Amino acid sequence: MNREEQARRDLERLEREREKLFHTTPPAANDDDDPYERLGKRIARILWVVIVLAVIVYLFATYPS
Repeated sequence: MNREEQARRDLERLEREREKLFHTTPPAANDDDDPYERLGKRIARILWVVIVLAVIVYLFATYPS
């Protein structure tokens, strides 16, 4: 086995490990049956909109053009 073959095998092994780490999602990440998780998502979405609107109002009130 020469150095080039070893290097190719190492690169293939690293690619397989990278695929495992970055291209899979845990099974629980796709589970939307949890009512608390759904409630948390709803609250987060509502808070996000409220915070964005509050910042916009604050900026217009503070820096009138």
